[in-house]
Amino acid sequence: MTTGPVDKRERLLPWVGAVLGVLWFLAAGGAPTLDPTNLDWMGAGDPAQHVLGWLHFRDAPWSFPLGRLPSLMHPHVMTVGFSDANPWVSLALKPFSRWLPRDFQFVGPWLALCLALQGFMAVKLLGLFTRQPLQRVLGAVLFVTAPVLLFRSGHDTLCAHWMLTAMLWLYLRPREDARAARRALRWALLLNLLAAGTHPYLTVMVFALSVALLVQAHREGHLSRAATGGVFLGLGLTVAIPFLVFGYLGQGVSTGASGFGFYSADLLTFINPLGWSRLLPALPITAGQYEGFGYLGTGALALGVVGFVGWLSAGRPRSWASVKPLLPLLLVTFALAVLGFSSTMTAAGKTVLTMRKLMEPVMPLLGAFRASGRFIWPLYYLLLTGVLALVLWRWRQRPIVATALLLGAVTLQVVDAPDVWSQTRFVGAPWPRLRAPAWEQVDASYRHITLVPPVIHGSQRPCVENGFPEYTYVRFGDLAYRQGLVTNSGYSARLNEPRVAEVCAALLEDIENGRLAEDTLYVVDTAKLPLFQRLGDRVTCGVLDGYTVCVTARDGRFREALRQAPPAPFPPSPAPSANTPP
Repeated sequence: MTTGPVDKRERLLPWVGAVLGVLWFLAAGGAPTLDPTNLDWMGAGDPAQHVLGWLHFRDAPWSFPLGRLPSLMHPHVMTVGFSDANPWVSLALKPFSRWLPRDFQFVGPWLALCLALQGFMAVKLLGLFTRQPLQRVLGAVLFVTAPVLLFRSGHDTLCAHWMLTAMLWLYLRPREDARAARRALRWALLLNLLAAGTHPYLTVMVFALSVALLVQAHREGHLSRAATGGVFLGLGLTVAIPFLVFGYLGQGVSTGASGFGFYSADLLTFINPLGWSRLLPALPITAGQYEGFGYLGTGALALGVVGFVGWLSAGRPRSWASVKPLLPLLLVTFALAVLGFSSTMTAAGKTVLTMRKLMEPVMPLLGAFRASGRFIWPLYYLLLTGVLALVLWRWRQRPIVATALLLGAVTLQVVDAPDVWSQTRFVGAPWPRLRAPAWEQVDASYRHITLVPPVIHGSQRPCVENGFPEYTYVRFGDLAYRQGLVTNSGYSARLNEPRVAEVCAALLEDIENGRLAEDTLYVVDTAKLPLFQRLGDRVTCGVLDGYTVCVTARDGRFREALRQAPPAPFPPSPAPSANTPP
């Protein structure tokens, strides 16, 4: 007779965690981002890349790979995945594109959802260690307020940390029989499917944790060897098929291995606040190690110290036999953490161990995940779970003490989060839209916006070096979207650098030989302007919004608007050398 209220409370309690996640998001200043028509916090950096990918995808024809963007960074391979535009969400919204506002973003709502799901899953995870609702909610707050989560808000697809929390819950949850093990593995398959259409880094972590779960289910005797092999194959296909469908694989692009070891995690990352605390000082790191930011939070660290002292005073809480079931999980999380610390391990920014020669044979594979510092997240959440479990175990006979300690840790964590209370986390750059009236007079005969040279964000090829203002590719990517045009510039997470050089060289060769396309608006860097000016009356050039734009001598509204615009400047002549006669 008493199971009904208990079951109802069990169903409702995770939703309390979800509400707390949303409240933390709002406290950090996220409310304006929930307006799907608000782009004025996404005008720079990764958010601009993501929203551009979605905007071009919503108007793109259906094709394979699914999510290909023929109007962005043409003629290079560009997909919704390479633009980090959250492929699953973009795909779900595309059928409704005609009814959505033209300025539409889902990044803000997605971030709020990630915080909500983190709170939801954390309450369920804490339910493995305590049945007291208040303790579970307080523990969940430490997951929601984990600095590493909100720190990633500038890269929204990487904020789905709830997937990692869910995998910890699936692993640590008791499996009484084969049926329970299969049910857990089905949930793991679903999480792998979701991760594969969210972000590759999360996919690697979720997949690795799923393998640990699979190994442990086999060790428990719930799966035969054949069944274990079949599930492993299923996990691989669950990841590989979305990767192929969304174009992550088979497109001839790569990153090389040059970044591996640069975007790593410092060995002291779990105690290094990097400005996330008023009480603790920031420790030195190397330039790229912000990717491995892993501060546990002031409250979580304080709770860990108290729990450790309590553990020493109470003796060892568990025997070796009870620790053995955790071995696959520990091995996987530590292996991922080693990747996170990379081939050059540092402490406070100083090198303490180098394993470059050891890892050299696998560098081509590791190069695809050069921002390896992110791989510390599974260990991060395992440590946080361990701290909470230790405190709850140590004071299990005195629950009021455990509750008080959790409340103190939460209070300290929330108060000592200056980055949140300053509400600067979601204050970005305004959307850099071109405003000149002439852009609204682009004739239907124009099909392309060609920047000369192309702006390929992140490319190291000399051919694409230019003097355009920052985020020029965003401005003209937005114009191409609004006018239904194709642009040759953009920001892709993966590049085929030889192809970038080939396309750029071919474009400049055409221009040097006077081969201009009549259906193209040329946006010309000052250094390349003489190539157009020497063509005389064959081209019409003018300055719009500070950019020099040239078209061929073809009558139309836009050409007339260019004639009335300020004339293109003449580049200054080079200074005469000392040997040049006057």
